[in-house]
Amino acid sequence: MIPPCGAHPHNWVTVRSEFELNDKGELVSITQIWRFDFFFSAMLIAETANEWQQPLPRALELEARRMVGNLEPYQYFSALSVNEHDFRLPVPDRYALQVVRSGEQDFLELTMHFRPEQRPMFAGKDVRWSVYDPTYYIAYSHEHADNVTIRHSPALRCNTQLKLPKLTEELIAYAFSLDQNQRDTDGLGLAFAEKILMRCEIPKKQP
Repeated sequence: MIPPCGAHPHNWVTVRSEFELNDKGELVSITQIWRFDFFFSAMLIAETANEWQQPLPRALELEARRMVGNLEPYQYFSALSVNEHDFRLPVPDRYALQVVRSGEQDFLELTMHFRPEQRPMFAGKDVRWSVYDPTYYIAYSHEHADNVTIRHSPALRCNTQLKLPKLTEELIAYAFSLDQNQRDTDGLGLAFAEKILMRCEIPKKQP
């Protein structure tokens, strides 16, 4: 079902991102967790069970495989740059789609785990991370910087900053005036994408 085509957002996803660094400050892995909004989750749960004609856990496995396969040409809607150098994500080594309970409601969460063969150095670098649908049919948001975690050794000091996009009234009006089925809006999502800025340093030893 992902990726769809459209203009302004019709689904909303809350993102959690986790970066694991080794003792040298190199990237070891990235884990993303996408929580789909309640209405999309309910629709997809019903459609998945009906389409695959399997018990729900097995149907979700098959749907996760299809989702991840559909996302691959789009770099999993993810953009990572280190000192302005773009880094392509590898195919996830594992992934899962599951139902999680929050309060009285059920939500679908897609988890993807990436383990790159080449490990870019994060320590001492300016790292930028964004997750967005290029067409802006689906709106992705970390909501706050606490939804970005950097696992690192005690020798490193890391900080994260959530930077919201600067939008003009004209761009907002344009996005929400587009027809749901309009398909020529590729790139609109980048204008609305938030940016996660990360910086890790190895503190200098005092003389």
